[in-house]
Amino acid sequence: MLKREYDIFKYQNTSTSLMISFFDPYYQTLCEFFDTEVHNFYPHIYKELEAVVTGQKEESDFGGNMLNIDIGKEETEVYYQMDDESLGDPCFIPTEELYKLVLEWKEMEERMKRGEDSFPVTLVD
Repeated sequence: MLKREYDIFKYQNTSTSLMISFFDPYYQTLCEFFDTEVHNFYPHIYKELEAVVTGQKEESDFGGNMLNIDIGKEETEVYYQMDDESLGDPCFIPTEELYKLVLEWKEMEERMKRGEDSFPVTLVD
């Protein structure tokens, strides 16, 4: 069961950003992955995850600004590029689940951009 909350972070210059928080501390690195990498590189991450989920590729990987993902058929590892444990520990998540979360995140971002007043949103599955 993966409980998470989406909310909007408002910057002083009036721009906004979608934030996701997982209630289980194990997924802290995954929060950072969404806030930095999925936010900036959604099309690329989506494409790599989809290729593995649909069987076009056996495995794949993606490196962003701070974090990398190693996408396997069953499981994906999310980890910091710097070998610095103070940043956070690696996180493992079923690949299919991460794929669904990336799609969900994009849907929430679109809702935010449309100005829907539905945040914060807490989801559990």
